[in-house]
Amino acid sequence: MYRSTVELLEKNTTKTASLPAFEVSFGKFGTLVDQIGDKEKERMGKTSGKANARDECEDALVLGTVIVSSALTAYANSIGNAQLKAAVKVSESQLRYARTNEQLNLAKMVLDLATANLAALGPFGVTQAILEDLKARIAAYDAATKQVSSGMAERVGARTAVSDLFIQADQILKDELDRMMQFFRVSAPEFYNDYRAARVIRDIGVRHNKAGQPVASPAGSPN
Repeated sequence: MYRSTVELLEKNTTKTASLPAFEVSFGKFGTLVDQIGDKEKERMGKTSGKANARDECEDALVLGTVIVSSALTAYANSIGNAQLKAAVKVSESQLRYARTNEQLNLAKMVLDLATANLAALGPFGVTQAILEDLKARIAAYDAATKQVSSGMAERVGARTAVSDLFIQADQILKDELDRMMQFFRVSAPEFYNDYRAARVIRDIGVRHNKAGQPVASPAGSPN
């Protein structure tokens, strides 16, 4: 939300150079704005790659489970085992829309029953290698899911850090830069008015909590 103010001040360093204290405050403010941008990029990247990896692992899990389940269903039907048939008849849509824990439980159940009936599943295309592959897919999906959960926790921490940076930047802006800009009302009125306009843009974007402290906007990045 502070980018427009930074850009304006960067274009007018020849004017602000007359106030060494202003230059120091602007340096601190600019550093905080850069840190906010970096933290936001970090926060937004915490789960995107992990979520993509989880989706790929989910696709692999569903496909592997359905293949083994289909073979088991055909085998159960061929020997007239209605109980086994009912237990292993898992559809792709059922897996897709199930919760993560249920997906893993269904896949493990199919794997266990296929392992128990492996000797009879050869004619139906199921081998030990296929079962080992399904076992690996289950483990990969489980790990990818945990990675996404970890990424969500990291994003919460990064969001807190961004909020702290916003509070620090806002304090410098209001208690130091805004105050010292008063010196330019007479000597550089156009610069002063441009600064005021940039500050209006910033103030529209900021929200405050119940204690009256500024907090990050939903977008969370400087304008």
